[in-house]
Amino acid sequence: MRVLGGIVVAIAVGFIMVMGYFWWRDGSLQAAGANMDEGLSRIDQTTQPLQDSVGKVGEGVKETIDNASDGDDRT
Repeated sequence: MRVLGGIVVAIAVGFIMVMGYFWWRDGSLQAAGANMDEGLSRIDQTTQPLQDSVGKVGEGVKETIDNASDGDDRT
């Protein structure tokens, strides 16, 4: 539980530090939030191929489980 708590605290502190930097640089919390949104959307676009691959793996696992549990012993 300590490790999980440490991870959560580290992420929260990192977020607050980045948000504080943008606030200090841009002068308003609204602009800081817009910069954070822009950065996070770039991360989402960068990881899109990985998200697609993981989705395909998940669909394959679902199909395998469905085939194994459909009552047909040939699968």
